[in-house]
Amino acid sequence: MRGRLALWLRAQIELGVFETKADISAFVLNTVLVATTLATSTYLVVAAILAHFGLLPYPLRSAIGFGGSTTIVIAASITALLAWLIGTAIHELSLSRAEFERRSRLDALSGLYNRQAFTDALSQTTENGFFVIFDVDRFKDVNDTHGHAVGDDVIVAVAEELKRVFLPGHLVGRFGGEEFAAFIRSEDRSDCWLLVEEARRSVSGRRVAAGEGTIVVTLSAGIADRKGERPFEAVFVAADRALYLAKSLGRDRSVHEDEGEALLAPRRRAAGGRHR
Repeated sequence: MRGRLALWLRAQIELGVFETKADISAFVLNTVLVATTLATSTYLVVAAILAHFGLLPYPLRSAIGFGGSTTIVIAASITALLAWLIGTAIHELSLSRAEFERRSRLDALSGLYNRQAFTDALSQTTENGFFVIFDVDRFKDVNDTHGHAVGDDVIVAVAEELKRVFLPGHLVGRFGGEEFAAFIRSEDRSDCWLLVEEARRSVSGRRVAAGEGTIVVTLSAGIADRKGERPFEAVFVAADRALYLAKSLGRDRSVHEDEGEALLAPRRRAAGGRHR
């Protein structure tokens, strides 16, 4: 019986949500009902056995009336107290665990999804869209010139602007260092360009305090299509190449993966002309 009770309690704890006081109250009520039923049944069986062998010091009817009611009151009171304490403890642990899990998915500095959480969220959607990698231009110069505290302020400012532009429905996260990422849930390339350019304009229009003055930073962006069964690894590589091209073409611009040849053609013609 003790083993069955333990299993029942374990099942109640595992199945219980314990998100509100009502959940705790329901757990307490179920536990009290089960415990008092078992305690009363056990008392009645023991009293009947003792009465059968003449070991009960008073009539069985009196034992059932007084002893049974007393058993119910005592068992219900003690069980209710213990169940409430257990339920409250589990509730607090659940909240702490939920908060820990939430924090573990966020980048500590920017408050955006970290890289793992971003890729996990992206893997859970089958929607087509555009994957974008943003990189803060010349971020190393900011740290070297103004210090890492100002660099942190830049990261926070960029994150705030990206969060403002990419509203819930889209995904935005920090991949590490000065690199950010976004997933735009749209199959319209013009929508993608509007959002990416709005993000870049917002960041470049933001003034970040640095000593007695302010600094302005810009973003470069690489964009890749995320369609059908295309693996994320391939999408990431394509966006990263587009970002590299944006950087090599002078920074402060956006490049889609399809634009590589067209953008490199003038360079190739110019290089060919110099070699003639």
